[in-house]
Amino acid sequence: MKKYIFILSVLLMCQCKKEKYFYGPNNYSDSFENYTLLQDLLLDNDVKWSYTQLTRPNNAIVVDPNIKHQGAKSLRFYAQKSDSEGASKSSISKQKMAFWEGETVKISAWYYIEDTQKLDWIFLCDLEEQATIGAGPGMRIAMVNNQLRIEHKYNEKDVLQNAENPVNFPRNEWVHLEWEVSLSRKNKGSIKLWQNNTLIIDRKNHRTLPKDILYFQQGTKGMYSSVEFGITANSKDNNARMWVDDVQIGIVN
Repeated sequence: MKKYIFILSVLLMCQCKKEKYFYGPNNYSDSFENYTLLQDLLLDNDVKWSYTQLTRPNNAIVVDPNIKHQGAKSLRFYAQKSDSEGASKSSISKQKMAFWEGETVKISAWYYIEDTQKLDWIFLCDLEEQATIGAGPGMRIAMVNNQLRIEHKYNEKDVLQNAENPVNFPRNEWVHLEWEVSLSRKNKGSIKLWQNNTLIIDRKNHRTLPKDILYFQQGTKGMYSSVEFGITANSKDNNARMWVDDVQIGIVN
């Protein structure tokens, strides 16, 4: 019994002082203007981006001067379709950030998805907690039936657009997405998603963080610490090519 009391006491003390051990920046922006090669984005100590995921031999991320929202360059992502071998990914992540419960995170980026082919369950952006083992819990922007929704990586239903007037995602042109999440482990959070300045999702009184507090290996610290852009997981329908430009991440309160 003494052993269990000691373990519980340690966990509670660490929970109270978690900010000390999990401190990081809460803002970042990049327009990809000053890069030539992908390796230029991946400096030591997470000075810029932290890592990429390229889960198929032909998947690629390229600094592209040809298709860009503004300026001279953007990032081009290519991913083969997902299959029975698992999710096909072509994405870039900014980690070791710190977005705490009670704060509101706002993520802004411009997207260009090539072609009009079916891409059900392609994912465009993930907000999550990085974890030592496996994928961290969080949420992400998904596209189904060519319409965006928010999918949770924990036990919470997807957040959909209003069924009466859903907005399709345009293809072969630049689309501006702004995603705002008020963080709460209770039903006191909120989610807003704008597409080209139109509010397409507005969910109040919603749980936006997992509930658990055992965070050393897996779970939540009452925060998110990673934002991932690009084809964070591709559809099983078709190969996909996507461009991302003018990324901004920050706190609005």
